[in-house]
Amino acid sequence: MLENDYEYKIQQLIHKYIDLPFLHNGRSLEEGVDCLGLVILFLKEFEIHIPHNDGTTVTKDWYKTDPERLIKGIKSLEGISIGINELQPLDLIYFAINRNIITHIGIMINNKEFLHTRPIVGVSIHSLEGSWRRRFRGGLRLS
Repeated sequence: MLENDYEYKIQQLIHKYIDLPFLHNGRSLEEGVDCLGLVILFLKEFEIHIPHNDGTTVTKDWYKTDPERLIKGIKSLEGISIGINELQPLDLIYFAINRNIITHIGIMINNKEFLHTRPIVGVSIHSLEGSWRRRFRGGLRLS
């Protein structure tokens, strides 16, 4: 698929995901998703498959006992590291929300916005500006 084809398909799919509720360890369009679950399901629409987990239980406070867990998982995908000014649709982006620990992941839907999910809010679209830009810790392009 060409980049424009991806952008068209992404725009067609957004309505399927927007406003889905947040659910810790969620991997379902019916029940809800967490940030990794959203990325897994969304990429699957493009026949890009990533693991659902690392084989161990993900507790709500996983970052306290294993603060490197998410970044280790992201790096295990063996994609290409991408800087903030190189981001394209379908690139994964990850953030340090607090204490400089990477605990959040989203997916670019165009060159400026990303899709992600958070407790209370659910799945939404945000611009990669302001506080999100400050929290940005890296991007990954899967091939």
